[in-house]
Amino acid sequence: MSERSAANLLLLVAGLVIWSSAFVSLYALLSVGCAFGWEARSVGPVSVQRAVLLGVWLLHLAALAALVGWTWRRARRAAPSDPLAGFFARTALACAVVSVAVTLVNYAPILGLSACL
Repeated sequence: MSERSAANLLLLVAGLVIWSSAFVSLYALLSVGCAFGWEARSVGPVSVQRAVLLGVWLLHLAALAALVGWTWRRARRAAPSDPLAGFFARTALACAVVSVAVTLVNYAPILGLSACL
């Protein structure tokens, strides 16, 4: 019972842990890129700075998409005879979806705003 409870609690926060990883990674790479002049170097039509930030953002979005898919399947498999398991599965799915939305909205400025002042 305690293993199932621990897994349920970890799934509730997994999306926000991935979001916070994106926050720390993007903020750190923004600072490093500005310090080393990545904005002035190009990789095709975009700067190295923007390419790195987009890559890290997309990596985190992929991890969140995998989490949503996994929690979706888990919610669909939840046994009707165990309402608590169903509640946790649906709540973990909702938290994962919210994490995707927050990650999209929070970091969308990467697409257009200037990275360095």
